[in-house]
Amino acid sequence: MKDRTGRLQFNFILSVSKKSAKSFRDKIKAKKIHSMTVSKIDIIAEVLNPVIRGWINYFGKYNKSAMEYTLDCVNRRLVKWAMCKYKHFRNRQEKARTWLREVAKREPNMFPHWAVGFKP
Repeated sequence: MKDRTGRLQFNFILSVSKKSAKSFRDKIKAKKIHSMTVSKIDIIAEVLNPVIRGWINYFGKYNKSAMEYTLDCVNRRLVKWAMCKYKHFRNRQEKARTWLREVAKREPNMFPHWAVGFKP
């Protein structure tokens, strides 16, 4: 791209690559939190927080909006866990999502991505 004086300029925005975002989502899926129905959400947080915190610390310095879809994947997994754990959320995804929003309001620092603003 050329600027107004005719010089060649290179613009580059550091961001999360598709490959690393997919790798992160695969790590979250591999934890299989939806099958941990005996555990409370605090235990789920202990399992996921080191992975999420590390990913945010590495990629969060540059382009936070590029991380939104990938961190929303964690929220979707938490909704799936709630639907498996609690009978009254089975086949009621929106109710489970509403419950998770309320938990995020009460405990905004439970998960690192909630603390930086990626709430459900």
